[in-house]
Amino acid sequence: MVSFSCDRFEENRDHIFLRCEVSQHLWAMIIRRLGYRTLSFHSWNAFSDWLGSKDSICPTTLRRLVAQAVIYSLWHERNNRLHNNISSSSEVIFKLLDRRIRDAILARRNRKKFKNLLAKWLTFA
Repeated sequence: MVSFSCDRFEENRDHIFLRCEVSQHLWAMIIRRLGYRTLSFHSWNAFSDWLGSKDSICPTTLRRLVAQAVIYSLWHERNNRLHNNISSSSEVIFKLLDRRIRDAILARRNRKKFKNLLAKWLTFA
């Protein structure tokens, strides 16, 4: 089976979205941007629990929006590598991801849950 960024691990949900070197580096940048010191997901259950939890650091709406954008970006990167033989660095993926998140927030800025999300997203930029 072809893997996301290496030939050492089976391609599965946890590896592609949480454990792959590219995924881990991207999540580290995202976690810092959201205002957390450190946080890593070792399993899909831990990731799912984080998405559903409430905390004072980051609004649930922003966490869920970011998670969706990260998963989309990683799947897009995986497909680019697999089908087009094109790969991007975590930094390039993050830059595109940042733009996607800003655009998604701006498109919904008049909705109650999105009012202050852009300021929160940019707080730790």
